[in-house]
Amino acid sequence: MHIGFHFKKHWLQQGKRVPLSTGAEEELAARGIVVVEPKEVLKEQRPRVNFHVPGIVPPPVAFDEMHSVREYKPAYVYGDTNVLLEGVRQAQSLLNTVVFDDLPLKMKEKLEQTIITSRVDRSMQQAVLLYDAEQSKRVYVKVPDRPAYNLPREYGLSEGRKNQLILAKLVTHCERYAGFSVNANRKVVYDARFLVPVVKGNERILFDTTAESMIISHVPLKPLDTATYRPMDLELPNLFPLKETVSIPVQNSCDWRNHYPISSNCKLSHPHTVLLHCSPSDVKNATELPVTRDQTEGRTMVKAFAVAAARARQVYGENVKSLPKPITVQAVQTDSKTFHFSVYQLNTLDLNSSTVRNMWFRKAPIVLYSRCTRASGARTLVDYNKDVLRHFAAFYSN
Repeated sequence: MHIGFHFKKHWLQQGKRVPLSTGAEEELAARGIVVVEPKEVLKEQRPRVNFHVPGIVPPPVAFDEMHSVREYKPAYVYGDTNVLLEGVRQAQSLLNTVVFDDLPLKMKEKLEQTIITSRVDRSMQQAVLLYDAEQSKRVYVKVPDRPAYNLPREYGLSEGRKNQLILAKLVTHCERYAGFSVNANRKVVYDARFLVPVVKGNERILFDTTAESMIISHVPLKPLDTATYRPMDLELPNLFPLKETVSIPVQNSCDWRNHYPISSNCKLSHPHTVLLHCSPSDVKNATELPVTRDQTEGRTMVKAFAVAAARARQVYGENVKSLPKPITVQAVQTDSKTFHFSVYQLNTLDLNSSTVRNMWFRKAPIVLYSRCTRASGARTLVDYNKDVLRHFAAFYSN
């Protein structure tokens, strides 16, 4: 007989076996124990009893008493994977912000005074030649001439891990440059989440963003003088016929609240510098078009605004519009090769205001190196740019 056919017949035969009596029921009846069918027990509706085990944290409440009110109120939710369709222009119109294509004057003076020693610079070059044992799947590599062909997947260091290591090395070398007097008033926190709900016109917008790394300080950054830069002299871009919320997905958000991750009672609670990752595999357009440089810069502005706005509402109240004192935040975004330095100052949370505007200062992107690969069995770094460390050190010690 064929072994496969024999196994199937044997399986069917064993499935039809009738269980034999083991004598357990007669033994229980002799001892006065009644045997009941399970179906009869399951039909009984017994009240549920909640037991609390000491040491076990109770599960969070999924929906509070306001859930039924919030559930059916859709809102535009800007997250970590979103980019604005019109980039910086759309971010300006949405956040009531004017853009200056250079860093503030005080920061430029700070950069001129920042001198990195050759010892620290050589150490940073060696740190860029990072090596990590992580072996994860890399992003898909497409051939433009053959879009349907899938190349074999590569394993190696992921983009997020590479960005994390590069930024950590930069912070370490800035600590060596700044010294103990500055380091004592700085601290780095990771994966800080910020929630900022705003209403502009008739649209409800929620900024739900995460800073992969953030430097917090003992004292806030000094605000920039609006009389010097005169933001009201600059015009905001006109997006007509597009809406300011174009390309932002709509969700039935139930997390309509303000959240700043650091308690106000903490000694080091002021936002200083936000360090952001921008990997091509994590950030993408809804239309599947390649993400442009202008869109990544707009992402930096939106995230810096979310950090400053969350802090402003924690300090001045949930319903604050006109800030008693501006809040300034520095932002650095990178894909491990190109670095974008900027400074954002929040002057008002009234995004419809025509008398007060926010300010954003940006520096043209700086490339850390042109190529970092293996050549003849050794890692090779080509065209290393030490200005990245100099800008980072000026931001850190500001």
